[in-house]
Amino acid sequence: MQTKDSGSRSALLDRPAARLSALVVAGLAVLAIVWIGRVGFAGVALTPFEHLAPAGNADLAGNPELAACLQSRVGAVDQMRSDGVIDDAQYDTFKTRAVSYCQAQFPPQ
Repeated sequence: MQTKDSGSRSALLDRPAARLSALVVAGLAVLAIVWIGRVGFAGVALTPFEHLAPAGNADLAGNPELAACLQSRVGAVDQMRSDGVIDDAQYDTFKTRAVSYCQAQFPPQ
């Protein structure tokens, strides 16, 4: 019976090139996370209900709970913008999320 000497030849994943490759991949993943956190995905909806934003007040007339929620939530976002708590780019995101939240709680009819 022949036995292999495991000390003479290292496994493929134990080689320096494999470890260096893993380090590069991990570094790129960290950079991607930081970049997405700062910039985000331009043009990609951050909420699943963004496309359901009401076209006008006609949708709100049939659902007073939705209208009240939107007035409260969007009003709070508008106030944060006027107070300088959020900037214009954040305003769009916050407003979209507020609309999505209200539409999830009180679906338009």
